[in-house]
Amino acid sequence: MYRPEFATFRVEDKDVTLDLKACASQAASCAVLRSRSAGGRSVEEPRLKLDEFPGGVETLKDIIRYMQANAAEERAAAAAAGQLGVPAGVLKVDPGAFRLAYDTENICNYLEAAALLRCPRLMRDTVLAPAAKELSSRRVLALLERVMQLTMMVVEGQVSSDAEEDAAAKEEVHQAFCQVIQRLCARLDAVDFRLTAALASGTPWASLEVLRAHRIKLENLGRVNYALQSVTSTFQSFFYEEKEDKSQLKQEWKEHHFALHVYRKHIIESAISSPNPASRAAAEAALQEQQESSKWSDDEGDQSVTEAKTESDVPEIICDVVEQSTLSGLSGFVQYCDPLQTPPVLAAAMVQSLLLVEQTSRARALFEAVFVRSRKTQAMVVAGSIPVDFLSSVKMHRVASVVLRRLLARYESLSRADLCHLLDHMLLEDFREEKHCQDLVLNNDLVQDITVYCRVSTRAVAQQRDDSDVFQGASEETELLRLRKVGERLFAAVFVLHGGFLPDQEETVCQRQGEHWQVAECPWDSGDLDLPLLQHVPYIEDALHLSRRVLLRGLFRRQHADVENDVPTIVRLWALGRWDSCRDAGLISEAFSFLCICWRSLRQKKAATNTVEPDIETCSWITDEESLFRMFADLQFWRLQLKELLTPWAPPQLLACHVASKCKQLDEQQLALLEDNRRNLAEINRLRQAVSQLHSKLEVADARSVQNMEKQAEVLERLRSLR
Repeated sequence: MYRPEFATFRVEDKDVTLDLKACASQAASCAVLRSRSAGGRSVEEPRLKLDEFPGGVETLKDIIRYMQANAAEERAAAAAAGQLGVPAGVLKVDPGAFRLAYDTENICNYLEAAALLRCPRLMRDTVLAPAAKELSSRRVLALLERVMQLTMMVVEGQVSSDAEEDAAAKEEVHQAFCQVIQRLCARLDAVDFRLTAALASGTPWASLEVLRAHRIKLENLGRVNYALQSVTSTFQSFFYEEKEDKSQLKQEWKEHHFALHVYRKHIIESAISSPNPASRAAAEAALQEQQESSKWSDDEGDQSVTEAKTESDVPEIICDVVEQSTLSGLSGFVQYCDPLQTPPVLAAAMVQSLLLVEQTSRARALFEAVFVRSRKTQAMVVAGSIPVDFLSSVKMHRVASVVLRRLLARYESLSRADLCHLLDHMLLEDFREEKHCQDLVLNNDLVQDITVYCRVSTRAVAQQRDDSDVFQGASEETELLRLRKVGERLFAAVFVLHGGFLPDQEETVCQRQGEHWQVAECPWDSGDLDLPLLQHVPYIEDALHLSRRVLLRGLFRRQHADVENDVPTIVRLWALGRWDSCRDAGLISEAFSFLCICWRSLRQKKAATNTVEPDIETCSWITDEESLFRMFADLQFWRLQLKELLTPWAPPQLLACHVASKCKQLDEQQLALLEDNRRNLAEINRLRQAVSQLHSKLEVADARSVQNMEKQAEVLERLRSLR
C-alpha cells in the first residue's frame, strides 16, 4: 500500500500541505526536504518557508496538485507494467487527472515557479505549452532574462541549498534549464535577440546556451527572413502592451564581448569566493588596486575609453587563485572570443581552460595568437601551467628565447627528464637555428653553468659505468646517463661560442713562469670540466683550435701540479688534440715545448733511478720513449723557427728526420726548378719562332700596301687627264 508523507510549505503566512513522498520524485527541492526530514530526529511534520512565490499561494497549490497527479500517473504506469509488485492492469492511469491551465498571463509565473522548485517536468511542460508559443518576442525575451537570473540563484543556493541533491537530480535540472533556454531563444525574433548584460547574468552553462542559440539564429536566418521577422516584431508591438524601462539603456554586445564579459565575471567571482582566505584577500586587494588606478586614469583622460580598457582585463593574481573547475567550466566561451581582441591576462586564463578540458589544438592556436603580447602567458610557460612544447610554434619570436632562458635558469629545480627535454629537443633542435636564440640563450653565461652542472652531477654514475663491465642501472641512473649525454651535446654545440670555456682575458703579466702558465681560473682549472670531454668537439677548424688550447692548458697545469702526469695518461689525452691536422705555428710551438719537457723529465728520471728490477723498468722506459716519439711525430714541427729546434731535449732522430726532410725538399725543389727552366726555354724558343713568322708576314703586308698606294695614284692621275 502506498503511504503518503505530508509536509508543509509556508508562503505569505499561509500553509499549504503536500504529499512530500510524491513531490520528491518531481521537484529537487522536495527531495532535499525529504532527505533532511529522514535524517533528522524530529517527529514534527517537515516545513519549508518560501518568502515569495510567483503567483502566490494559489499557483503553489496548483503546482502541488500537478506534481501529485504526475506522481500518481507514474505509479500507475509502473504498476501497469508490473514493476511495483502489483498485478499488471490493476492500477489504471486516470485520464481525468489534474492538468494546469496555461495562458499568456500565468505561464511566466509557472515557469519561474518551476525553476524555483527545480521541477524539470513542469519546466518542460510549461515551455512547450501552446500558450508559450503565443507570447510576443519581447515577452519571451523578458522571460528568458528572468530564467537566466534563476539559474544563478539556484546554483548559488539563494533558493535552497542543493548540496544534498544527488548527481542525477542535478543533471536532470540542468538539462531542463538548457531545454527551456533553447526553446525561448528559438522563439525570439532576430531583432530582439540581442546579447546584453541581462542574458549574461546566469550560470556559465546557461550563458553558453544563449551564445550557441544566438549563433545558430544568425547562421540560419537570411536577409529575407530577417526582414520578415522585423516586420512581425513591429506588428506585434502595436497589439501587446509591454512594460519597458526606457531609462535603462541596454548595452548590446557582439559574441566576442558577451563571451569575454561572462568569462571575466565568473573567474573574478570564483577568485573572491575562494575557500583560501589568503587567496581571497589577494584577489580583493588586486581588484581594489585596479579600481583605484582606473579612477586616477579617469581624471587624466577620456573616461569611457579608460573604463573600457580597465574593465576588459583582470589582475594576474585572479588567474593564479581561480579554481580549475571554474576554468574548465568556462572553456566553451573561448571559441567565441577573438584572440586579437582578447586582453592578455584573460587570454592566458583561456589557454589554461582549454588545456584543462584537453582541447590541446585550440589551446595551441590561442597560445600562438596571444603569446607575444601576453606576459602572463609567458609567465605561465615558465611556471609549468602551459606545456613547454608550445614554445616550438612561436620560436620565430624573440620573446620565445627570453622565456626559454627563464626556463633554463631554473635548471637546478627542474627534474632531470624536464631538463633533458628542454636542452635536447627545445634548445638544440627547435631553437638552435634561430638568430635570437644564439644571441639570448646560447651565448649567455647560463649555458656554461648548465654544461658544468650536467657534467658534475652525473660524474658518479659515469664512473660506476666505467668500473663495471655490465651496467645494469635503475631508472634514476638511466636518467643521469641521459642527462650526461645531453650535456655532451650541449658542450659540442656551444664550445666555439663560449671560446672553449676559457677565461675571457688571461693574465699577460708573467704569463709563463719557468715552464708553466699562470692564467685566470675557468671550469677546466677547477675540475668541473674534464679533458676527456674534448672528444665531443666538432671537427671544424675553429673548434679544433680551441680544443688544442684547452688541452695544452690542462697538460701544462697537470705537469705543474704533478697530478696524473704519467706518460700513458698524457698519450691518452694527446690524441684529443688531433695534432696531425694542426697548422698553427703558435700551438705547434707550445706543444713542441711541452713534449720537450716530458722528454727531459723522462731522461732525468731514467738517470736518477737505481731500480732493483732493471728489466721491468727498462721495458717501461722504452714504451714511454716510443710513445713520446710518436707524439713528436704527430706535429708538423718543420713549421717552427730554427731557434725553437735548438734544444737538447728533442729526440735526435726527430732532428735528423727534419734535416733529411729539408734536404729532400731542397733536392725536390731544385729538380722542380730545373724542369721549370727547361720548359721555360722551350716555350721561349717557340715564342721566338712565332714572332719571326709574324714579322715576315708583316713585311709582306707592308709591301702590298705600297703597291696599292702606287696604283691608286696612277688611277687618280688618269682621271685628271681625262677631264
